[in-house]
Amino acid sequence: MLDFGSTQARDAIQEAMPWGERDLPVTFHGMLSKTAGAFPRHKAVTYQLTSSVKDKGRTLTWDQLFRRTNQSANLLRSLGIGPNDVVAYVLPNAMETVEVLTGGMTAGIVAPINPLLEPSQIAAILRETRAKVVVTLKAFPKT
Repeated sequence: MLDFGSTQARDAIQEAMPWGERDLPVTFHGMLSKTAGAFPRHKAVTYQLTSSVKDKGRTLTWDQLFRRTNQSANLLRSLGIGPNDVVAYVLPNAMETVEVLTGGMTAGIVAPINPLLEPSQIAAILRETRAKVVVTLKAFPKT
């Protein structure tokens, strides 16, 4: 196991080999694929709506996250998203938000937008980023 707790450990890692010679993924999807291949059943992400110890959370393994990322990316690609296109999302914290983020990073560029912003601020961000797709929740009554 690597020690990252000191400047000496950092220096040893840097001196082991040049960064460019390391077998590192070039893309987020490559990193996710490599991690899912190495640790398919390990926990990748957990979301818990409420914070009581007794409340249930929802967990995805690295393999599940990889598959859901691919599903999300494929959906976005079918909507015309390419590597230089922006996918914006206006979502609260939720497991689906993770899937949109990772799928969007795989298919194109992601612009997360805080749903608590004023509509005029959200509109300005959408205009500035030129988002081609916006992912959000179904409208609630009186919103």
